[in-house]
Amino acid sequence: MGAMRERLLLFLNGCMELCWIFAWVTFLTSSAFHKPSPITQVMIPFFLAAIITFLSKGRGWRVLTVITVHIGGLLLGVLQGIHYFKFRIYPFFDLKWIKHLFESNGGFVEWISIVFILICVVAIYVMGVKLVVRKKGHINLCSRFDLGIAAFFALFLIRFMFESKGEFVVSDPGPQSMILPFFIFSLLAIPLARNRSIAERKFLTGYHLAGTVIGFSLVVLALAAGSLLLFLPFLTNAAEAGFVVLKAVSEPFGPIIVGILRFIFQPRNLRTDKNSAAGQTQTSEAPHESETQGWAELIIKFITWGIAVLLSLLVLSALAVLLWYLIRWLLSKTPVGKKIRPHSDPLLVWLYNKFNLLLKFMRSLLVSFRPYENAQQIYMFLQRWGKMSGLYRMPQETPEEYGNRLKTAIPGLEKELTEIVNAFNEEIYGKRRLDKARIARLKKAASRLRSPVFWLARTKMVLLHLK
Repeated sequence: MGAMRERLLLFLNGCMELCWIFAWVTFLTSSAFHKPSPITQVMIPFFLAAIITFLSKGRGWRVLTVITVHIGGLLLGVLQGIHYFKFRIYPFFDLKWIKHLFESNGGFVEWISIVFILICVVAIYVMGVKLVVRKKGHINLCSRFDLGIAAFFALFLIRFMFESKGEFVVSDPGPQSMILPFFIFSLLAIPLARNRSIAERKFLTGYHLAGTVIGFSLVVLALAAGSLLLFLPFLTNAAEAGFVVLKAVSEPFGPIIVGILRFIFQPRNLRTDKNSAAGQTQTSEAPHESETQGWAELIIKFITWGIAVLLSLLVLSALAVLLWYLIRWLLSKTPVGKKIRPHSDPLLVWLYNKFNLLLKFMRSLLVSFRPYENAQQIYMFLQRWGKMSGLYRMPQETPEEYGNRLKTAIPGLEKELTEIVNAFNEEIYGKRRLDKARIARLKKAASRLRSPVFWLARTKMVLLHLK
């Protein structure tokens, strides 16, 4: 199995373990401190231990180096947990809270709580180390799945016993919210481990692409759903903080956007007549008009916030992708004993390729919006349209043969295709200049080709061409 598949299996197994570990940790912290633990407090020591173990495994590091790095990671996890539950009023990088930790006079109970945090972090860290060291076979993953089911069952049984006796009531929904992502990641990890030894897949003739696309889509959809449910508490907190920041940043632009949308969507005032009957009608319809304006303002606000949130998400996604490639470039190794050429830099090559794609897209966009002046330009549009539909024009094909092939592939456009091809032949081969009325009919035929009615047939032709 490839390295990418091994890493994916490791990630899915880690998310499986993280679900039931986080459920237990948030239950224990809610019971001990009356404050549920966020998922970041479990993720940091767990994935930090897994990453350190993964990077140091099989690299020839010294034993002292491995132990030192693990002690540093464990110490970071412990300090982060103590800071969250005991000294959250101080910034994490302000060392004053560490001084207060050793000077605190909380007594025996205070130190017991610190020892409790230490035990939890050490246990989470050890589980992160075992995640990488443990074998990832099908039987082992099934055993871990059974262990997770048993952990959830024991957790809810103990919680039900305490709540039925009235000892305490845990209001945090963290344990319940982890069940669904646990099953999703398990259903992805166990089949992946089961199929790791099978090197070849056989599909029915003509269904290889469809099977691959459907399987990949289902895996991506399940992975996205599991990740969303797993990190939902963290994403909720981030969304609340982002909403506050977005509100503060977009406040100066709010009146401008509201004014534009109000000008577009707000109903215009009707012309008033001079007779008294019209005046009475307008007076009677005034409450209804004010109610309509109230709904219009509500819709305008909703659209404004939707546009602002969408633009913010697009900007954040672009920044995240750029940051990811920048980190990959900074962490990549340079060639040893070779002269580095500028065009061999992976980040510069990636930026150059993306810039070329952007230029091609902008050029095609400008060409599509350019007004057509003759039949040749409309026929060039027809060729681009056919290319996007999966039907390339062969070098030896005449315009009429290409038009007939398009008619056969996409029914319902026979009239438009015939008109465009005949006009092209008359203008190019017949040396005739077409009048404005004929050009207008050709433009109408070209706009007919863009109709969404034919998108399904065009998509089908693209998929058949990919096969």
